[in-house]
Amino acid sequence: MLLESIDSSADALTPVVPRRYVRFVGERAESVHAEVIGEIRFTIFVEERELVTLMCSAWQLKPLVIGFLYLEGLIESVDDLQMLRVCAEDRLAEVRLASGFPEVPPRKILTSGCTGGVSFGKYLDQIEQFRVSDDDVRVAPSRMYEHLRALYEHSSLYRQSGGVHTSIFVERGGSAPRLVAEDIGRHNTLDKLQGMALLQGIPTRGGVMLASGRISSEMLFKAAIMGVPIVGSRTSPTNLALAVAERLNITVCGYIRQGSMNVYTCPGRIQA
Repeated sequence: MLLESIDSSADALTPVVPRRYVRFVGERAESVHAEVIGEIRFTIFVEERELVTLMCSAWQLKPLVIGFLYLEGLIESVDDLQMLRVCAEDRLAEVRLASGFPEVPPRKILTSGCTGGVSFGKYLDQIEQFRVSDDDVRVAPSRMYEHLRALYEHSSLYRQSGGVHTSIFVERGGSAPRLVAEDIGRHNTLDKLQGMALLQGIPTRGGVMLASGRISSEMLFKAAIMGVPIVGSRTSPTNLALAVAERLNITVCGYIRQGSMNVYTCPGRIQA
């Protein structure tokens, strides 16, 4: 396939790729040699069978695989993995599970991410099962503004090339990001956060997640499975995301700035 031959370049295996292009400033053209964000097709094989192919950044691939398997309900912990081998050169991961090839729902859903991610939609018919329980999690508005500032400060790939999303996770009661993930796909960053949490033994329940991109409905499902009651973004949520958030009892904060934000659902968790 054409796309497979295009992304076979070794350069694409780095998070950012050097590229020469022309920049216009007004009417004046200048030659620039700078970096653009890399993108690869990455396939996950389970028990020697293809499970899914993702478009993603060649960056933090191991947590991406583990987080994807967990959030899709295919594993319950890293102990379910008998073997995991990530081969970036071949753009694939090989997984062997203690339970063998999992039962995969026949319905696949293309997510709203800009890179066309895939979810098996296993939980769509069981949404109430993943409703975040009522809790005493409270976060001051000023703390949310600080988290946004931290999101920018930790967006290292974005500062190099642009064209990439960043998500951070802050533990319950924490003041600084514990986990940081970057990828061309918004949903991929949440898979990576979950994978990192599993690998490092970091509990996600009761924490806060902030994303640089739009909050979509599938991101709210991932947050609910992680037990994260507060999800924020520097931009907007979709209407479907807000309907899902209300069902899942998740607080959604959008358009966070240095001193203002919109709280769309479950505002009781945001208190001065």
